[in-house]
Amino acid sequence: MTMDGDPARDLDRLIESVYADAFQCDWQAFRESSLQALCEWAGVRGAAWFVHVRDHRHGEFARWPAAFPVSDTMLATLSFGIAQRERMIATTRGGAADVCVLAIDHRGTHMRSLLALPLDSATVDRPSLRRAAGHLAQAASLALRQFVARDEWLMHMGRASRGSAALVDARGAIYVASERFGELLALEFGERDVAALPFALPAGPADGPVSFQIGSLHFRLQAQGGLFLLNARRPHPLDVLSPREQEIARALALGKTFKSVAREYQIAISTVANHASRIYRKLGIYRLEELVELLRRAVDAKAA
Repeated sequence: MTMDGDPARDLDRLIESVYADAFQCDWQAFRESSLQALCEWAGVRGAAWFVHVRDHRHGEFARWPAAFPVSDTMLATLSFGIAQRERMIATTRGGAADVCVLAIDHRGTHMRSLLALPLDSATVDRPSLRRAAGHLAQAASLALRQFVARDEWLMHMGRASRGSAALVDARGAIYVASERFGELLALEFGERDVAALPFALPAGPADGPVSFQIGSLHFRLQAQGGLFLLNARRPHPLDVLSPREQEIARALALGKTFKSVAREYQIAISTVANHASRIYRKLGIYRLEELVELLRRAVDAKAA
């Protein structure tokens, strides 16, 4: 990012660049590029950034450059008073406090950012620095919301099984959630605006998604960098079917013939017929029209 020496214009360029990165970069790349831009603008040798859900000691950590001497442990163990927004810490054992830590709450979420910078060489004033840090935190919220909003966008495009997603950590702290996710939690557990899930997560998936059920809700958990993407949905009539039976049931409900389904899945027509027989038996139906109606009602219920 190019600076021209005019403080107001340089700050505007920094703010513009971090919001652009929030849209264009993934979560990890966004934090590192934004920290680098902040350091170059402020004229400091490095910075560290700890994003966590308030009242939780675990969070997402980034620093630039990699050798900057502030760790996630140093920031995670800091406490702030009710109105306190700054603290000084020492980066060497027994040394003088030489790094300022700014605490910024993310509007509309339960998240808080702790931003650590050495201000001894800073070329900007403290109000400008706090303004920049505030925009950095809000751009971070935007980057995370953009990710879960993809599911809401898919729902509006007709993917009724999507639209309910949250980014959480392994301990269940909610960083950001779609509106639909909050609605489902409220319907099932009686609470909507919560900082943590009202249940424990299964062990984090290593190679692929993990599906599980809590109460009447079905969940799908998948690693997303240092966090996890958690999708939630209401029960679906096809849940009693195997994955392949679900595929064939949807294909038949769309009006595809046994022959076209067999060609699509590279199986014999007789195999499709056997699948159809099991599908009808498991769902307690006898005609294709009943299958179509069953799926139509399920879509209407999810859209309601």
